[in-house]
Amino acid sequence: MYLSLADILLLTSILQSLVLAGFLLMPDNMRLLSNRLLLATVLAFAAGLAEVFLYSTGLAQRFLNLAYLGTLIGLLQAGLLFLYAKALMYQDFRLVKGHWIHTLLFWVVGAIFLVEYYLQPDDLKRQILMERDHPGVLTSPLMASAIHLVFLGYLIATIREIQAFGMGVRQIFSNIENKQLAWLRILLLGYSVVWSVSLVYCLSAHVFKSSASVQWVSTIGGVTGFLFINYLLIHALRQPIVFSGLSAEESRLLAISMETTNPPANTALLGRLKRHMQQTRPYLDANLTVNQLARQLNVPAREISRTINQGLGKNFFEFISDYRIAEACRQLQAAEAGTTILQVMYDSGFNSKSVFNTAFKKATGMTPSAYRTRS
Repeated sequence: MYLSLADILLLTSILQSLVLAGFLLMPDNMRLLSNRLLLATVLAFAAGLAEVFLYSTGLAQRFLNLAYLGTLIGLLQAGLLFLYAKALMYQDFRLVKGHWIHTLLFWVVGAIFLVEYYLQPDDLKRQILMERDHPGVLTSPLMASAIHLVFLGYLIATIREIQAFGMGVRQIFSNIENKQLAWLRILLLGYSVVWSVSLVYCLSAHVFKSSASVQWVSTIGGVTGFLFINYLLIHALRQPIVFSGLSAEESRLLAISMETTNPPANTALLGRLKRHMQQTRPYLDANLTVNQLARQLNVPAREISRTINQGLGKNFFEFISDYRIAEACRQLQAAEAGTTILQVMYDSGFNSKSVFNTAFKKATGMTPSAYRTRS
């Protein structure tokens, strides 16, 4: 059997997925729910790639009952990615019976495939495979569109959850680097583009028949699979080390901070808060959280968060960042020769150069270097 470069790329991605799955099966890794969901996601992704591989190499014609199986298992990716994102965001996230709804696409399409394909005689199965225009999809453009639209809907919903979470962590942490799941958002955005292109191809394949379509599909599948699994290898395995999600207390605080019917700010507490920031300078702690600040003032964290939001129109991250920028400006003005901007950054409470530069330019309209030169 001749394997094209695209087939080799597909096979490589499948093998990498299986290696990652094997690593996730290790006892230490399986303790985390997010890793178990990632394991299921990786296996579903590998199954989807295997469908394209069977289609591209013609093996589906020899193993009729394996056709469409990869597609069916691959459809579980949509719900699994959504649940995986939830498990990364919240430490206390648990699977419940109601989450079965996220496998509905698998069951509905599986029932259709059972009737339309698997229960048919082999001759008819072979004919169906020869007539189809896209791997894993029966000749119905309606079914192809429905599968793609549901999958895209899940990807978009997961991206929106991650974006909302990214805004939420600004209510809790003064250091948000590596806490916003930006890597997962980028991965899902890229995957959404691929599925959008696939949808366009599925629809156009019924209008424009192309003899090069098989090679085109396998090439896109191979490149997508290779990029997806390697990006996942780089980022997903280090995620629990970088950030293990919000604790139960932090999750409750996040829910309170996102309420739209908050009472007016406590002006007395706002005054105390400002005096505390000026006198004690807690913002110099790079890892300061709203819970820590609340303990220092001996008030509930939700009161601190509400006071900052309602009284100042800022989130916790912006509130602390303003004090840190003011501190950095003072230090840059008084800095002795030989003092580096990096040193000023750390001494002001920042621990990320990119966050510092962005916040500084937003507040002053110039870079730290330009500000020091002007001063």
